[in-house]
Amino acid sequence: MTRMLRPAFVRAPSAVAALAYAAAAFAAASPAVAASIDQRSAADPAGRIEVANTAGSVTVTGWPRNEVEVTGELGEGSERLEFTTQGKLTRIRVVLPKRSYGVDETRLVVKVPSGSGLSVNTISADIAVEGVRGGQRLQSVSGNVRTATAAQDVEIKSVSGDVEVTGSGARSLVTLTTVSGDATLANVAGEVNANTVSGNLAITMTDVARSRVRSTSGDLGLRGRLAADARLDLESISGDIRLDIAGPVGAEFEVSTFNGDIRNCFGPKPVRTDEYAPGSELRFQEGSGSAQVRIKTLNGDISVCNK
Repeated sequence: MTRMLRPAFVRAPSAVAALAYAAAAFAAASPAVAASIDQRSAADPAGRIEVANTAGSVTVTGWPRNEVEVTGELGEGSERLEFTTQGKLTRIRVVLPKRSYGVDETRLVVKVPSGSGLSVNTISADIAVEGVRGGQRLQSVSGNVRTATAAQDVEIKSVSGDVEVTGSGARSLVTLTTVSGDATLANVAGEVNANTVSGNLAITMTDVARSRVRSTSGDLGLRGRLAADARLDLESISGDIRLDIAGPVGAEFEVSTFNGDIRNCFGPKPVRTDEYAPGSELRFQEGSGSAQVRIKTLNGDISVCNK
């Protein structure tokens, strides 16, 4: 008589094993938990600091210590904070994983020797700088930039964000490029080279030496005292231009607009460039005429006053 063999009974995994497996899978799929940042390193008092952050904010403050301190919070999903010092160069960088979708914002608060040179590069992160006397190079995409400068040169590039610069009144070179954002420069002196697309630009200068400012679509305003040998060039394609000169005026003026009005508080009245065209121009000398001022707009009004 042939006996029938029963199939072997396969045990189901225990409840404990199933829970352990699920927990391991969840941990592998979950991003890293946000972590507090608290690191510091000795640094050269006149060294170079480079900071890079993708999203969140970067706040840099100059202090009297010969060290760099980084605090804040590393966003969930970030891989790590890279903080290295080699010679006079200190690098601070938020490192993201290759697949960085859903990474939270990182907040960096950085204290540096006040005499440091500074470079900050961000994407979707605001930049704020104060108390740094060295040169600055700040760049942001979709973030606001705010800085206080000393007598060193400053270069700022911004896309889709507002810019605010407060100077010390000492001569320096400020280079500004903005796309889709307003910019305000206050208490700066010396030379300003600015180019803005789709945004208003307001500049207050204690001393105008050589400055060239361009606006593609937006209003442009400058107020300041002209140096004896000043060279000032203001131009707009679509926007109004206003120049308010403080103190005595000694300059040659060349002002023109293709489609707009010219209003001046001193000197002769503007004249039409053509009997049948809408343009007008104004050319005259005031005082010694040692400085040169050129203002031109394609589609917008121009105002020149002495206040």
